[in-house]
Amino acid sequence: MSRPSAPRFIRVLAPFFLLAASVIASFAGEPVKQPQLEDFIAEPGSTTNLKPFMLHADLWLGLDRREKLDSLVFVLDNGARACKVLNRDSLWAVDYTWVYPHSQLPPRWYDARSLIHTGDSLKLADDADLQLTFGTLRVGVRARTAAQAEAEAYRLWPHEVPPALAGRLRVKLERAKKALAGLKDTEPTPEDLKRK
Repeated sequence: MSRPSAPRFIRVLAPFFLLAASVIASFAGEPVKQPQLEDFIAEPGSTTNLKPFMLHADLWLGLDRREKLDSLVFVLDNGARACKVLNRDSLWAVDYTWVYPHSQLPPRWYDARSLIHTGDSLKLADDADLQLTFGTLRVGVRARTAAQAEAEAYRLWPHEVPPALAGRLRVKLERAKKALAGLKDTEPTPEDLKRK
């Protein structure tokens, strides 16, 4: 039996998640196991062999960075995902992710849904060559079940990039722009950070 094709949302974004994984690994200077496409298209409630990649969070709220996450990942709308925090009763990690396109699309921070809608409105091809930077907020939520965690994640959904995260993303974005320009010194200057 042939495997059904992934939804358009997944087909468009999955390669960029893989790209982000390799970029993060190169900045860290450590060899890491390359995430597989299945890590990003797993159905809600399915299990993965690897720990959930979930992109490296730029800001953590209500969670200790040393906490271990379960390998059971629940995919939410707009590119968010959630999973249980191991050895912590009723604590879940929820990731909200924004994407900044450096090419093809108007440059601003998008959630996954608005990125797809904008790409569709511009009639962007599914295989368009996009260069993206990701920004992720990781929030700890209290819930006894996956359904409660999902409901709480939607209740807390940020409609804009939170101010505490915006400053971190400004630095990350300037580093990405310099790296894409081929510069070796990617640290942003004070002048870079003053620009919007």
